[in-house]
Amino acid sequence: MFRNEKHQDIGMWLLACTDYFGRKSWQWENEAERIRYAISRMDGKEVAPFALTYRRPMTGEIGYTRQEGYEFWHVVAEQALRRFRPTHDAQKYLPEMRSVKYRCDVAKFLIEMENLNIHARVTWIAWRKMIEDKLPVEAL
Repeated sequence: MFRNEKHQDIGMWLLACTDYFGRKSWQWENEAERIRYAISRMDGKEVAPFALTYRRPMTGEIGYTRQEGYEFWHVVAEQALRRFRPTHDAQKYLPEMRSVKYRCDVAKFLIEMENLNIHARVTWIAWRKMIEDKLPVEAL
C-alpha cells in the first residue's frame, strides 16, 4: 500500500509493482488492469486524489472522456514519479553521475550509472549522451 509516507519511496513502490506484475502475469490480461490494481493500492489523503483522477480518464468512467495512452504502465509510472518523488533527488544525484569514471568494465559502469539514474531520472538523448561521453569508442 502506497501512502506517500516519509519512509516510502514512489520509485521503489513502482518497481515492486512491476516485479509483482511479472511474477503473476497470468492474473491480468492487459496493462490497464495492472494499473487499476496498482492505483487501488494507493491510499491516504495525499495519494487517493491522484489515483482517482488518473483512473477516470483512463477508463472513461462516470462520464469522463477516455484519454488515449493512460492505459500504459510507463505513463502512470511517470506521472506518479512526477507527483510523489521529491524534487531534490535529481539535483543531488546528477553530480555523482558526472563523477563516475569508466574503469575497463562496461557492465559495472552501466550498473553504477543506472543505479544513480534511478534518482536523477536522466532520460532519452541526455542519458545516451552522458553514457557515450564517458565510454571510450572501443567500448561502444
